[in-house]
Amino acid sequence: MLTVRPTPTNVDAKVTAPLLDDDGPPADARPLAEAGDGTFARASASALVRLDVDGRIREASYAAAAMLGYEPMALAGRTLIELAAEGWRDAAEVASARVRYGASESFELMLRGRSGRLSLIEMAARADIDQHGKPRAFVLSWLHRGVGRRSGLEAAEAELRRLADALLRSREQERREVAMRLHDDLAPTLVMVKYVIEDALQRMRGTEVGDMVGPLTAAAARLRDVIADLRDISTELHPHLLDDLGLIPTLEWYCRGFEEAHAGITMVRALSAPERNVPADLKVDIFRIVQDALGNVARHSNATAVRLSLVEEDAELRLSVEDNGSGFDPALASAPGRGSVGLASIRKRIDATHGRMVLDTGPQRGTRIVAAWRLESGHHAAQDGEASYYPKRPTGT
Repeated sequence: MLTVRPTPTNVDAKVTAPLLDDDGPPADARPLAEAGDGTFARASASALVRLDVDGRIREASYAAAAMLGYEPMALAGRTLIELAAEGWRDAAEVASARVRYGASESFELMLRGRSGRLSLIEMAARADIDQHGKPRAFVLSWLHRGVGRRSGLEAAEAELRRLADALLRSREQERREVAMRLHDDLAPTLVMVKYVIEDALQRMRGTEVGDMVGPLTAAAARLRDVIADLRDISTELHPHLLDDLGLIPTLEWYCRGFEEAHAGITMVRALSAPERNVPADLKVDIFRIVQDALGNVARHSNATAVRLSLVEEDAELRLSVEDNGSGFDPALASAPGRGSVGLASIRKRIDATHGRMVLDTGPQRGTRIVAAWRLESGHHAAQDGEASYYPKRPTGT
């Protein structure tokens, strides 16, 4: 459940609006949600926003629009994701989905106003139900929390909440992927096995014993497929080899699988870092970074060769994935909504583990991703992009 701290007493009362409580929205919210005739904007006493079932703003009161410096009509057609400040779009996407699925907990979002000014706004939602019991719109009550008067502790709490929302989004995506695979791949196979076995039983009842061998053999083969799929899903959720053998053997195993799955890509690997020197809390992150990086190579690079290295040099652990593919414009990759999901995941993992990331790429130049983690203190760490000790090496040689 998403929790929000109580409203502080020092918030300016001139820019606040009552939140929805358990008894329903404010008295003027119900008719506004039903009217749709422009009266919504004239409800200046309350800061209200009306979303359609797709999460787009259809109407906003003057009080709500004024928080962001807009006229009410200027917000029509926009989404909370589009209005969210940089770094808050993941949280806005999660919040929008929660509203559409009927969540009633209040939440906070940092929105960017017309002038670029940031406003932290607390929101609470209530569905507007039609005569068939289905939501036809959602009314959000906005409460301006301000930015400038928040203490450092409050700002840190808001940042933690934003990160928690982003983590929730990531976890939900993983759960959806697992559910889709179980539903689309395993369920039909199990149903087929059921039918095959039932057919064999029918033949047995008819004393056609010799005819049972084929169906039961087919059922056994299908069950083997199911077991293999279950193992694959388990490995994708968490590679148990990390716990049993360690990082280096797990990377070797994964690279062999990559080579088998992508015969057109030659792989060179140099995994010389001593296993004992790799921090235990880094192993899963390094493995996931390699997964994402090689996934990008397979899906986007058009490469014929890739080089993976994990070495220990100058009291640092250095991971590098380099390909000879088509490359890309790094400026476009960092633009909102344009970057690769895998690349964003890599950057987040490196940042979260206090590492440094170097991205060296360009159109028709191949791509090289380097991550470095300091193993002991006492040495100055170069900033991103200052890693002169990573000379570019041709991959295809």
